[in-house]
Amino acid sequence: MGVARILLFQNRALLRQESIFRVHFSASAASLDEHPSACALADENDVVPSESSYHSRECKLFPLIVRVFHSLSWRIARKITFSEAVERYGFYCSIHAFGFMVHIFSSAGMGREVSCLLGEIVRYYREADYDTFELLPSLLHLSGAERSVFTFEVLMHVFLKCSMLENAIDVFVKAKGIGLEPNVLSCNLLLRYLAEGNRKELLTYLFDEMKNSGPFPNVYTYTILMNFYCKGGLGQAEADIKRATAILEEMGRCGVCPTDVTYSTYIHGLCRLGDAEMALNFLRDLRRRNQPLGCNCYNAVLYGFCNKGELHTAMWIFEEMKRYGVSPDVYSYSILIDGSCKKGDIPKGLSLLEEMVISNLRPSMHDYNSILNGLCEGGYMEIALDVFYKLESAGYMPDQVSYNILINGFCKCGELDCANRFLDEMIRNKFSPDVINYTTLIHGYCKRGRLEKALKLFRFMLEGGILPDIVTCTIIVEGYCKEGRMNEAFLLMNEMKDLGITPNLFTYNAIINRLCKERKSESAWELFLLMLKSGHFPDVVIYNTLIDGFVNQSNLNKAFKLYARMSKDGVTPNNITYTNLIKGLCSCGRFHEALNLFKKMIAKGLMPDEISYKKVIAGFCKIRDRKIA
Repeated sequence: MGVARILLFQNRALLRQESIFRVHFSASAASLDEHPSACALADENDVVPSESSYHSRECKLFPLIVRVFHSLSWRIARKITFSEAVERYGFYCSIHAFGFMVHIFSSAGMGREVSCLLGEIVRYYREADYDTFELLPSLLHLSGAERSVFTFEVLMHVFLKCSMLENAIDVFVKAKGIGLEPNVLSCNLLLRYLAEGNRKELLTYLFDEMKNSGPFPNVYTYTILMNFYCKGGLGQAEADIKRATAILEEMGRCGVCPTDVTYSTYIHGLCRLGDAEMALNFLRDLRRRNQPLGCNCYNAVLYGFCNKGELHTAMWIFEEMKRYGVSPDVYSYSILIDGSCKKGDIPKGLSLLEEMVISNLRPSMHDYNSILNGLCEGGYMEIALDVFYKLESAGYMPDQVSYNILINGFCKCGELDCANRFLDEMIRNKFSPDVINYTTLIHGYCKRGRLEKALKLFRFMLEGGILPDIVTCTIIVEGYCKEGRMNEAFLLMNEMKDLGITPNLFTYNAIINRLCKERKSESAWELFLLMLKSGHFPDVVIYNTLIDGFVNQSNLNKAFKLYARMSKDGVTPNNITYTNLIKGLCSCGRFHEALNLFKKMIAKGLMPDEISYKKVIAGFCKIRDRKIA
């Protein structure tokens, strides 16, 4: 009986709303009824929104609007879309007519209909490359209707859905300019989109406007700002957390009480900076002040310590959390299970999984994948397989991540045939292998010298429409180089460019290294120059490879030119650089120069290795200078 009364009151309220709407629009409707040909057919070639585009033929849009007014029927309104109307009647006639329809539905509070109409108009404006900033003034001017904040809010939402943030801000500014105030929910939505788009200036402007002239920010407004600064949207993490702290302090001054979400967001920000200890102190201070604390706040701290590898501290906080009456949720356990498995403490991870089930919390597939990953990383493949095959009977379906983990585990253990069988099983179970799956297996085969098997898999991958990435191609190039198949390595490098894949330093180093081993340092040097032309700056590894190549060919002059060039290119020589040069000098009998370089190496804080010592000692023994030796 109570429900029936509520429905009766709702129906009466709706009838009153429609009655007020019809009285308000009676004059407009009469005007439309009297002038059915208020707009004529525009020139089909007219693409400029101007009032001058008319012909004498009758326009059928305005009778349609009268019917919409009398019925408030969306079905009637949908008899023609905006783009169809423009095509048949021209732009000016269509925007005029649709402006009336927008206001009719707006005044009746029919938000979904208004949103749909405005969405069509906005999309047309954008596709026709019209000035979207003129849309709102056009609608208000052409409809000649009372300005309603409802229309402003709906248009703002439409612009946001179309990712037109500047236009959405413009709607807010125009509304404020004529004395209308969008509600705080609409402003919060706009703030959220600006935060997600990392639009700091617009975000700050809107927030300041809300504080200065309304609607006044609520707790959700401040939480959006908190989230933006804690995620590091400004580029500098230190500045972010300072601003987040200022937001928290401002909330206190304005009497806005932070929620559990506000606090957990701030704690996450501290943990992202790596300051889990400060986050923990802040959490304990909140508890002392009886502030709202839920598992989200604790989860942030748990994650912070697990991320630092301090599992013991995280477990201690977990127990403290339970002591103070905060029940852990699925994420609390997931964080600790993942942290335990990453530390190699699989028994702890399994124990937490059991505790989770006892607490009536259902583990997610992510939790089981953490266990599988820990087992595979530890080389416990038999146990990992046992866990994997028991998942289905426990009501879980292994996902693509599960297969990725096992394939990677088998590759690490050298059990490539098992990894390949899992790839086949993955395909049979309707999962599509990605470039990571194939690259993992290809790397495993190349690592063990099974290049033909890797190439077969590479071709199969291409035939399946999966494009390789730079890592896949570099592994194959390196495989070719290890077997001395240099022509094929160069050919693949050219094919990479055709696929839009740019060779990186690892690709170049693989070929340069092989050329140097084949005592073709001049060819390696040519490739080095080609690499520079393509915009790649060599690192210390490539310099060392080339220096070693020239040293082995007794071309010390070229080796020392490269050594001098390193400093100019901002590359710091390391132990290997000096060891290669010392080896070269000693091989040519230039022992005193080798000794000077040896001393220079120590002066730069680099510790000579066994090879450097042996070469210098052997050299001075050879010239019978036992004192220096």
